[in-house]
Amino acid sequence: MKSLIKFFRHFTSDQRGMALILVAAGMAAFTGFMALVTDIGLLALNKQRLVNAVDAAVLAGVHELPVNPEQARVVAVNYALQNGVSPVDTLVGTYLGRSNTKLTVAATRQVDFIFARLLGFNSGAVSASATAGLSGVSALNGAAPLAISERPFEFGVSYTLKVGANSDDPPLGPGTFGALSLGGSGASNYEDNLKYGYKGTLHVGDVVNTETGNMSNPTMRAVDYRLGLCTHYPACTPTHFDPGCPRILLIPVYRENYEANGQIKNITISGFAAFLVDHVAGQGTESNIYGSFIRLVADGETSSGQADYGLLGAKLIE
Repeated sequence: MKSLIKFFRHFTSDQRGMALILVAAGMAAFTGFMALVTDIGLLALNKQRLVNAVDAAVLAGVHELPVNPEQARVVAVNYALQNGVSPVDTLVGTYLGRSNTKLTVAATRQVDFIFARLLGFNSGAVSASATAGLSGVSALNGAAPLAISERPFEFGVSYTLKVGANSDDPPLGPGTFGALSLGGSGASNYEDNLKYGYKGTLHVGDVVNTETGNMSNPTMRAVDYRLGLCTHYPACTPTHFDPGCPRILLIPVYRENYEANGQIKNITISGFAAFLVDHVAGQGTESNIYGSFIRLVADGETSSGQADYGLLGAKLIE
């Protein structure tokens, strides 16, 4: 025992021995520091990549809701795989909310460590989840210069969106036939807005003037123009359609605002709907637009308290 103590005292009194001890201790500390900096950084990097991937996946998938919930799952999984979730990662699952208006995607990934292996830690796990929800659109660009009064719509059922001059009950009173004055008045402005969509932004609560006159020929030309742009095969139907189809009109829903002599002079926007045009018919002063209201997820501002008229917007909520 005495000889061991004597050896240790001799070793520690030797500067070369002390240097060796300090180097060994320093290497251990350096390895621990490198493990902390490098491998914790590696975990953080993979965590952010996984977050970005599930965010993108859930926003892509939710656009299939509420009509095609199973397709929403398929799109979300495929999008996750295309945006950073690899086949070796665990896609925990996709979950649909009540009424198919929410979609959640969750995933986890094992990350192999580099320096922490020297300390006995081979890998660590990171997880991410995201939920996107649908709610009524409260503001949008590209609206058609047509309006319909607020009501519970029957989706897929045939409606007449705009009536002709011989209608016994024009929706906005005598001399008005469902047309709006957006960004100006007159037949040319109305026709451009119906062809291409109004370039300005409309919000729920906006007061909009109505357009007098039947606008028969501008309506026929504008709707025929849109119908000619639809080249989808098979043709779009209320249950199977391309979300970007030019036959889809984004329609302001209104409550009556100001009436004079039985004619509604302006309206207050209370929401937005999507209308799939089937055809336009009539001649002379007649121009009726026929089609169906559909459920559609589109770009636009949303509000959690906004009434649902079928046109919905998506956003991350968790």
